Amino acid sequence: MTPARPVLSVEGLHIHFHARRGIIHAVDDVTFDIQPGEIVALVGESGSGKSVTSLSVMGLLPRVGRITHGRILFGPADQPPVDLAGAPEKTLRQIRGGGIGMVFQEPMTSLNPAMTVGAQIAEALVLHAGMTAGAALARAVDLLAAVGIAAPEQRVGSYPHQMSGGMRQRVMIAMAIACRPALLIADEPTTALDVTTQAQILDILGQLRRDTGMAVLFITHNLSLVEAFADRVMVMYAGQVVEHGCVADVMGQPRHSYTRALLDCLPVRHLATLGDGPSPMLPTIRGHPPDLAQPRVGCAFAPRCDMVRDACRAGHPALQPAAEGMDHVTRCIAWRDMAGPVAS
Repeated sequence: MTPARPVLSVEGLHIHFHARRGIIHAVDDVTFDIQPGEIVALVGESGSGKSVTSLSVMGLLPRVGRITHGRILFGPADQPPVDLAGAPEKTLRQIRGGGIGMVFQEPMTSLNPAMTVGAQIAEALVLHAGMTAGAALARAVDLLAAVGIAAPEQRVGSYPHQMSGGMRQRVMIAMAIACRPALLIADEPTTALDVTTQAQILDILGQLRRDTGMAVLFITHNLSLVEAFADRVMVMYAGQVVEHGCVADVMGQPRHSYTRALLDCLPVRHLATLGDGPSPMLPTIRGHPPDLAQPRVGCAFAPRCDMVRDACRAGHPALQPAAEGMDHVTRCIAWRDMAGPVAS
């Protein structure tokens, strides 16, 4: 049986930012695929390149940012693939909100304060689905109901400032899925929300994936959410993917020292390893991420790594299989020396 064609295929992506202090290598040789109906999580510290990668897919990089190398192939099953890295603005406008939806980090700044939420949802339907204004507004009511907003007939006429943070996030999801996109990019969709609302948002996204076959690129700092929600996970550090595999493999037996360090910082995992004695301080990762404007030799994580070797400081480690016959790759040369599974 022929495998399904990826909805999104990113190949050798390099992104540079031209700043006063030099060229910042924000994304460095990133490659990954997302299959139809698959949820792929992208995790890492702030500044690791997660949001920049997602913005490049949408063609929304700031003016100082440039894709210097690589391809971003977007191709739903019924359409020929399009290289978004070199696509003209007209093509990108047709795909944004239509073929690809995006939930931005901060809904308060992403929504137009001068328009009702219903008008903002309807706008996408008029532009991409060819609906009349009346039909689009009626559909907006249905979408608000689908994302769990009570009394959608009344809320469709509300302005963003009249809604709570969780409700605004639901509105953003309704806008992103209005045209039934083949791919949804969710950039920190649960930031600053309480745990109950987080669970509700993820339930909505999971149900949409099951109902429509929509693929999801899920960007987050919360590794606990990744375990519960995603199929595969990519760990980014200093603009590179340092580990990539299915969630069970990466979260259960990390094969990069950075991934293991991130997991060790999770309170629930840390407490699970303790007995009845006094609780030591929660582990942290010492130091800071590297300056991406400076030339780099060796592993980017070497200055912060507890397992560093002389070989780590020379050359540029490439992604390599972390186990025989497994779809699990790592950029760490010392992965064989890591301990067994982490506590869950």
